[in-house]
Amino acid sequence: CSHQNKQAKMAQHKAAMERIFREDVEANNNDNKPKKKSSVSSSFNAKEDDLDLLLVNTRGNSTLPPPSTYHKENNQSTDDDNELSPLLTHLQTYSAVLMMPILPLLWIILFVSTMDRTMLYSSYAMPLLGICSASLANAVPVGGGIVFVPILSLFGVKLSLGTAFAVSTMTFGNGVFGFLTWLRKDPSSIAWRVVPCAVLPAWVGATLGTLRPFLTTGQCRHLFGFFCVVVGIVVLRGIYQNQGRNDDLKGRPFSIVENNHHIIIGDDGEDDPEGSSPSRQKILACCFSFLAGLILVPHIGIGNAMTTFLVCSFVWRLPAKPSVVTGILVGGWTSLVPFLLHLFVLQDIPIALWVMGLPGVYLGARIAPLVHEKLGITNVLIAFVVFLFGTAALMLFRPT
Repeated sequence: CSHQNKQAKMAQHKAAMERIFREDVEANNNDNKPKKKSSVSSSFNAKEDDLDLLLVNTRGNSTLPPPSTYHKENNQSTDDDNELSPLLTHLQTYSAVLMMPILPLLWIILFVSTMDRTMLYSSYAMPLLGICSASLANAVPVGGGIVFVPILSLFGVKLSLGTAFAVSTMTFGNGVFGFLTWLRKDPSSIAWRVVPCAVLPAWVGATLGTLRPFLTTGQCRHLFGFFCVVVGIVVLRGIYQNQGRNDDLKGRPFSIVENNHHIIIGDDGEDDPEGSSPSRQKILACCFSFLAGLILVPHIGIGNAMTTFLVCSFVWRLPAKPSVVTGILVGGWTSLVPFLLHLFVLQDIPIALWVMGLPGVYLGARIAPLVHEKLGITNVLIAFVVFLFGTAALMLFRPT
């Protein structure tokens, strides 16, 4: 009897899924045809009943969100979250022109006005380093500073200068190049409602930490090493989470959460299925961003990109792609305030390294998808883990 009941439930489950798929196909084919109100209402109610049936028949091991969340995701996210402001729409229209040729021309002007022969000879290898850092760091939302800082440290650059260089590079690499790329490619991947809670508190913390740093050089080295260990563990988790996927994760965003699905929290203040209210999510996001801006960004030049990715994954519970993209962009936007402080107040940015590093970051960000496809994203992530743990050993155990 139990076996028969199980077979009946499986048959109901299959029939419900087929009905939902069939109605979605019919709706897409008849978008331009007028529909009667009663027909729309009955179709909506039927689909809602099917979703309730799916939820009941798969209870205990289902990862489907409840029907109210399904409709909120498909209706509210499409209408509200993906609607761009006039300014963003204008930027999206001209993003290709901005990326080429306007930004390269602006860099040429910067190069001619700031560089001389001596500075050029002392920083000629920076474009190659920029390409390598962008290719590695674009696989994970962490920022190129995690590559720049230890490499520059090996060549005798002070950690404080490496930090200033990291924030100045990430401001343009993530905050400008990355932003324009994703705005043109897929603006719906940017979780706009998360951005204020991730950027504004981080700016406050970064301002305080940059003007009044409270960690010594040795403590900054240890903090950087510990952060590399944390990022390495996160990347290993992502590799383990996605092992066995077809095509070597080709085309899949980096993820560390099982069965990650999109849950949109509305402005009506309803609780999410896990019991976290929107106000609580905002408070937690603001607190984590402030701490990242206060402790990590001013002392080691990185941190809020990974912090935002983790907050998006576990606090906001967003899917993998918006979590990754939002983390990358927030890391660049967070660096803007400390970059301006280092440039105009502290005046300690290594201009030659910065100017020569920008074209490498620009090219690296554009060729990173090709590199990941040719080498395999898993191989890139494994190489990144090896680099991270080697950097951690360098920062934690090498004498200053």
